[in-house]
Amino acid sequence: MSHRHLVLVFAVVLTTVTSIALAAATLPAPVHSALAPQAPGYLAAPHDGGGHPALPSSVTSSSSLEQRILATTKADHIPRAAVSLPNLVGHATVRNGAVSPLTTVAPAPMGIGTFGVRNTTGIPQPYTLRSSSWEGSITINNVNTFLVNNDGALSTTGGNNTFGVQLNTVTNGTTVKNHSSYDFWTQNVMYWNLVPGTVTFLDNIWNFSSPSVSLANGTLYSYNGTPVYPFFYYDFGPTIPITMPVTVHLFVNSSITNLASTGYGYTTVRFGYDIVNAATHVNEAAGVYDTVLFNSTTPIGSVPASPFLVDGGNLTPTNFLLYDAELMIGGPGGGTTTSVYGINATEQLQYWDSGLGKYVNPPSAWNVGTDTGESSEGIAETYTTPGIVSVGAGPSIPTPFWNATPGGNAGAATVSAALSPSNAFVFFTPGGAFNPNIAAWAPTQTSSSVSYAVPPGTYTVNAMLSDYTPLATTVSVSAGDHIQLNLGLQRNMLTGVYTPLFAWNNGQLAALSTRGTGSASNPYLIENNPARGGVNPVFGEMNDYLFPVFPGVLFAGTTAHVSLQHPSLMRFTYAPIYQGYLVAVGLPVTNNLQFELFNASNVTIWNAKGITGWFFLDDYGPTGLLPMANVIVWGGSHDLIGHNKFVGQGSSLLLASLSGVGSNVVWGNRFVNSSSLSPMMYPGNGAQNGPPIGIFAFESGDLIYNNYVATSITAFAPEMNMFYGYGELNLENWNLSMVEPRGYAVSYNGHTLSGTIVRSPYQGGNFWANYVPGSGLPYNEFGFIQSGGDYFPLPITAYSVTFTLSGWSQGTTWSVTLNGFTQSTSTPAVVFYEVPGSYNYTTALVQGSGTISPASGSVTVVNLNQTVSLSLS
Repeated sequence: MSHRHLVLVFAVVLTTVTSIALAAATLPAPVHSALAPQAPGYLAAPHDGGGHPALPSSVTSSSSLEQRILATTKADHIPRAAVSLPNLVGHATVRNGAVSPLTTVAPAPMGIGTFGVRNTTGIPQPYTLRSSSWEGSITINNVNTFLVNNDGALSTTGGNNTFGVQLNTVTNGTTVKNHSSYDFWTQNVMYWNLVPGTVTFLDNIWNFSSPSVSLANGTLYSYNGTPVYPFFYYDFGPTIPITMPVTVHLFVNSSITNLASTGYGYTTVRFGYDIVNAATHVNEAAGVYDTVLFNSTTPIGSVPASPFLVDGGNLTPTNFLLYDAELMIGGPGGGTTTSVYGINATEQLQYWDSGLGKYVNPPSAWNVGTDTGESSEGIAETYTTPGIVSVGAGPSIPTPFWNATPGGNAGAATVSAALSPSNAFVFFTPGGAFNPNIAAWAPTQTSSSVSYAVPPGTYTVNAMLSDYTPLATTVSVSAGDHIQLNLGLQRNMLTGVYTPLFAWNNGQLAALSTRGTGSASNPYLIENNPARGGVNPVFGEMNDYLFPVFPGVLFAGTTAHVSLQHPSLMRFTYAPIYQGYLVAVGLPVTNNLQFELFNASNVTIWNAKGITGWFFLDDYGPTGLLPMANVIVWGGSHDLIGHNKFVGQGSSLLLASLSGVGSNVVWGNRFVNSSSLSPMMYPGNGAQNGPPIGIFAFESGDLIYNNYVATSITAFAPEMNMFYGYGELNLENWNLSMVEPRGYAVSYNGHTLSGTIVRSPYQGGNFWANYVPGSGLPYNEFGFIQSGGDYFPLPITAYSVTFTLSGWSQGTTWSVTLNGFTQSTSTPAVVFYEVPGSYNYTTALVQGSGTISPASGSVTVVNLNQTVSLSLS
């Protein structure tokens, strides 16, 4: 790799300066780098059972810390993307003198991590590495991520993506006031938004000097960003346009700034970047976007260097996180994850060797980071020679690389397969048997063939899809092998619904259905056919922040008519790897997966007998502007959510879109609280400090009527675009345009919508359990529906208002507009139904000759049917 671009960035060896502005102008050359004596050996292999060791008391305290941090950020209105969380719920260990990785199963912070342990003989040996600078580089040729829950899903083609790449390091011996004994976790992060095509830089600093991870007021002397006392510091850097293919270099540098104006020396960390067009190798942007000086009362000349430390024999003073360096791909902040469906990239992680005067590869590495809270899945990594790691779509299996295990798992083998149906799921388990505790999802989307590059080893490959017989085969591959499998599944309704139901196109809907052609008159029908044991527990995969990976139903970009009638409720029991953690924090070990309609049109979810499911309260549900709910209708049109029962454990139904405009119908549903709520379920202390919410609406234009809503908070419709966060008018139709008789009927997606969900002679709006008749209209849940509301809450007491036209003759068409609603007729009378009140009307002649009088007027409805006489002259 050429580093000519470093000439501008690392141009000056730092000497005493008199201005902080000068200190921020350039990223100086590293001033200290030394490798401690190294013993042969490396990192311990991951222990069986996965990523949540050290339960339960330490988990409970860490979870409490996590909640306090997130409560502070919410109270201070800190953007979720500003909070790049450490792995507060992970618990690293030291065994036989060597640290073990925090993350041993997917989802994981996939990338490159170095932890200060060698293992070339089978016996792990710790070492320490100190350097004043680290560089993380990633070249992305193309990428396709998709996860509705983290807003990272703007298209099904990879045209729009949101994910993060982080360079994370730990300072050691940092000077604060007059003590040179502090350790800080420094993160240089970039968020990728591939439409319109930008990267946004962000840094975080966290105090790793004690288990409290507390950043005391006054810790920092000079900075560009925002301290969030008592926990962390962040700074948003520039947003810069990019085009693929692109290479981005991230840098962190530690040095000493001497200020003659104060007489003190200051430990200084700088965060820099360099963006290079990977096709032309032209430098497109470079700079330092943040310079942080730690507060000091130590005289010039007495402040020791504070290098970044990698230490394989000791934990940081947090007692649960490592001294490591890592470059990783993960969700867009806040402990999120992201699903990668396609990627072609390379990565490199290097440290500055002052003796050699250049960046060099770390002595040993894994394909994962460990200290960070964000994660990813669907990424497979390989390498041929130490240093450059190839990144492609495939199973995310944490694996030791060079000098991290005997042989280093060098090389790549290709496992390809013909896949039918193309929306079947593929998992890899290391070893000779499928194990849901450690199985890793390998992405599939629309292709009838898949191919994954994986490190050499033995894998059990599973293909599965609801109502199809699963297939499993074990393969052992060496570097350079190319194995071809046949993963053609056979239809078998006896297997039932044991996987989620994903469809990325109309053909995949057909593969899931039992009958129908996908037309309006003959929609695809997907049967309620639950498997006896429920959904396979492997689909309950979640990261250390309990951020879920899989929904139960995902229809994305489909247009054919399809009906989920009395659908399976996607219930499952979490794999044993998660159960100890769940119990420790007071959560159940069972759950239900979500229903997600993403830019999918003409879909009906009808007569589900108990849609439910919980989210961990820290997972940033709708009030944190992440689309998390039991049913999500995101974009699309002409979808019907009808005649279902929602049993709320947090967020029941979410309506949202990028454009802010919807055209769907929500009719005849019951929304009630679950009888088994836990204070740890989202949003137990989430939305406005309230318990479960029935309907979230972040768009205008949907018709929501004849629903029974009795959740603690019935509805929430803020004037905000959920994805972009800017203000917008969200004016849903919470009632019909006018009151209609009970027998009034509308046909929608093949269903007749008629009658009322509670006893009422008239149709209009919804039944709201907390509405008090006479308390004023429209009903707006005490302001939670910020614009508009329900003008005709059920049950309705209404009266007929009949307009008669004397002088009418055959061929005359006329209209009346009453209370803003217009009816036209070719008969001598027209009937409206109105609740008590006073209403203005206007009349008009549509076809014929003459004048209608009066042309306008008003009518008062008070406990009687009314007749208004008009004349045509």
